Amino acid sequence: MKKIIVMLVLAAFAAAPAAAAPKKKHEKKPEAQHELTFNEAMAYNRKNLSLLVQGLPLILPSWSLPFVFGLQKNDDKAKHVAKKR
Repeated sequence: MKKIIVMLVLAAFAAAPAAAAPKKKHEKKPEAQHELTFNEAMAYNRKNLSLLVQGLPLILPSWSLPFVFGLQKNDDKAKHVAKKR
């Protein structure tokens, strides 16, 4: 019987701070002030995709790295040639 009373006292002691805490009022979340246009969203997605592609060497096995770097060099050459024209 004493164990039950001690457990109830401990439970009441543990619950006291939660019961004494002030209740928070729920505020309305502000509406989105700025919605992305299609072009802005695509630019954001392109940035994220480029980060993923740049991070590939970190997760690929070592035997595939020459292929990845070879593809990146080809892309860089194509961009460089396009800029010269």
